[in-house]
Amino acid sequence: MTRIASLLSLLLLFCLSACMTAGDAMEEKRLHGLWKDEDGQFFYLDENGDLGLPRNASLSGASWNFDGTAVTLTMEKAPGEAAEQHRLLLQKRGLWSLEFLDERGKTVLWNRSFKSVKRFEGSLFFRERIMLPPEVTISVHLRKPDGSLAGQSIATVSGKEELAFRVYYLESDLKEKSAVEASIFFGREPLFTCSENTTVSLKDRPSILLHHAVPSLQKELPLKGTYWRLKELDGKPAESFADQPEAHLILRDKGQATGSDGCNNFFMDWEVGEGSISFSPGGATLRLCPNGEEQAQRFRQMFPAVTRWNISSGQLELRSEDKLEAVFEAVDM
Repeated sequence: MTRIASLLSLLLLFCLSACMTAGDAMEEKRLHGLWKDEDGQFFYLDENGDLGLPRNASLSGASWNFDGTAVTLTMEKAPGEAAEQHRLLLQKRGLWSLEFLDERGKTVLWNRSFKSVKRFEGSLFFRERIMLPPEVTISVHLRKPDGSLAGQSIATVSGKEELAFRVYYLESDLKEKSAVEASIFFGREPLFTCSENTTVSLKDRPSILLHHAVPSLQKELPLKGTYWRLKELDGKPAESFADQPEAHLILRDKGQATGSDGCNNFFMDWEVGEGSISFSPGGATLRLCPNGEEQAQRFRQMFPAVTRWNISSGQLELRSEDKLEAVFEAVDM
């Protein structure tokens, strides 16, 4: 009798364990798909464990996993920077919503989105007889017709001659074709890149030819004294207008900065550290311009939020703690 009771206990424990495992698998399956947070950011939890962040100009999704109690998101900020991990503790699961607690104890709400997500897959290759380092970073960006970002992929991979990539985007953002920007990095230095924006068919699985980055473009331009023309603001191409100055920035000696917001000239103070930068309020002219007021206002408001900088391929990136604020390109004065 005791032996039978023992066998029944073991059988019960096995059944409970199997049920719990099946329950966790079912719970994870319910997480698959597209979600949108209260800030309007999309999170695509692919069933293969990949994380997609359509439209996000600051972060690229890498992977996600669910351990039965929390979702862990792994994301990439930029080539050469360490991946970030964010753990969201699942509190409630509604029919079309998820409620989490983040690492700071703040409530995070996701709602199910029924937009269609597409995966654009292909590979990068080059013809030069150069052996890549054992580990490199590939960066691929897809652009919407207006120039804003539809999706990006930043991934660290094993170095070889042909490198596979995958970019997630919303079907409503792109139709049959897209402009693509692609590069291979070692650390923060570009090794190979598109010579110019390439247009690809989203229905194909293309192999995109990259060219060796020209040494003169690889060298690190000085942060100070360079004329930095605004190229992108909030992930959108900068606009210029006839009879108005172009938006730009020049960081001068003694912590002084000057430039134009595309209408008015400005001046302010700045301080720089190892990868860090900050700007202090200054002054500006009071000219009235017929065009570009919204861009000029956003440009001026951007500086107090900036905390970090990076120069790569002749471009200056200014970042806040949360996102890529602006991209500038070097121009000969």
